[in-house]
Amino acid sequence: MNRLDLYGGGRMTEESMRPTPRSAIVAWWQAMQEKDVDAIERMTLDDYISSEGPGGRTLGKHEFMEEARLFLGAAEIEDWSVSGLEVRTHGDVAVCSYVWDEQGSQGSEEFDFGGVATDVLVFEGGRWRHQAHHVSTFG
Repeated sequence: MNRLDLYGGGRMTEESMRPTPRSAIVAWWQAMQEKDVDAIERMTLDDYISSEGPGGRTLGKHEFMEEARLFLGAAEIEDWSVSGLEVRTHGDVAVCSYVWDEQGSQGSEEFDFGGVATDVLVFEGGRWRHQAHHVSTFG
């Protein structure tokens, strides 16, 4: 079961249904679990930068998508969670920091990763897209 510990209940309004940085973070992790490479590609800007993760550092959407296809081709993310999400919005840019955890397997090897992530999102074309991602893993 996937978990997102962000906010309590509340009445849905037109405003609350608009894309938010929070919904973009959820969509990213859900697409990773579902191996939806097309969705991940749509959510990623061309000049994307990533630090850490399976490949260390990636520069550009093309390099990132190659790594994502390789990883997701052999991996299963069975469960993930995001908690403590803090969002700082500055116009069409949002900086998001959260604690993340994921469990699954890659090939015959089980994994259980967790740590702190920071994502930079840019609002473009009516949706939040990923500009940069950085993770620091827990021991």
